[in-house]
Amino acid sequence: MKGRLILGICILGVFFAVLICAPLTASADVDVANARIDRIGIFNPNATRGAYVQLTDLSTTPAWTGSRQFFLSQVPLGKEGLATVLTGYSMGKTLWVRIAGDASALSLITVVYIND
Repeated sequence: MKGRLILGICILGVFFAVLICAPLTASADVDVANARIDRIGIFNPNATRGAYVQLTDLSTTPAWTGSRQFFLSQVPLGKEGLATVLTGYSMGKTLWVRIAGDASALSLITVVYIND
């Protein structure tokens, strides 16, 4: 009986610890609805990061000012992501992108769409 009570308290403690700590470790991604492609290139690609893309956020409330460099994520995007960015660039279109984390320089672009 006493062992079950201690076990129950331990499980409850772990539950509350996870509940409290989870928001502290979670990071949200940044969605940019109107990003202009300034430059595209290849810079030391590996299994995680692919092509280098330099973007300017043209949104009403930009996530950053000026031009900022990112990498296309190899895992979800691969060659298709690069093809999408190159197509948008050649057509003079802007992009909708999701950037991992806080959109700091050299972050990974994980989702990309061409805007109308």
